[in-house]
Amino acid sequence: MPASRPESRMLRAGANGPPRTLVLIALYKLFKAAACLVLAAVAFHLLQPAPAARFDHWLASLSWVSHHHLLVRAIAWLLGLGPHAFRLFGLVALGYAALYAVQGIGLWFGRRWAAYLVVVETGLLLPLEAWELAHRLTPLKLAVLAVNLAIVAYLVRMLCGSDRTPSLPEAMP
Repeated sequence: MPASRPESRMLRAGANGPPRTLVLIALYKLFKAAACLVLAAVAFHLLQPAPAARFDHWLASLSWVSHHHLLVRAIAWLLGLGPHAFRLFGLVALGYAALYAVQGIGLWFGRRWAAYLVVVETGLLLPLEAWELAHRLTPLKLAVLAVNLAIVAYLVRMLCGSDRTPSLPEAMP
């Protein structure tokens, strides 16, 4: 049985490395990983009473916050959560950060498994994004849904070897 060639596990790259679109998707995933890490750090930091009190005082000092009733209610709800909820939120954010980092790094190096992972993960979340959009249409939600649809479509076409996008080499053994 012939040895597995390393390129059989990789997406086809041009002379200058992986396709530019793949690099952009990787950067997007790495940005999401960094954002999730920040959210996790904030959640774990707010588990301590002193930082939570300082955060509450800082929010109260912002004059523009008091003019947005919904924002005030959301902040009050957030600060009213117990330590268990903040711990759980932090752990979930860390999990997503790890997932997005693995996807981003895998795509950066042009790995097939990373493309499959992105298609599955993003594809599973598309119905939830559409449902959320149907309940409250906002430009940001619409943009996120459009970007995620474009990512899934691009990667599926790449994985299937369409003529208009860079294709994969022979299948893995």
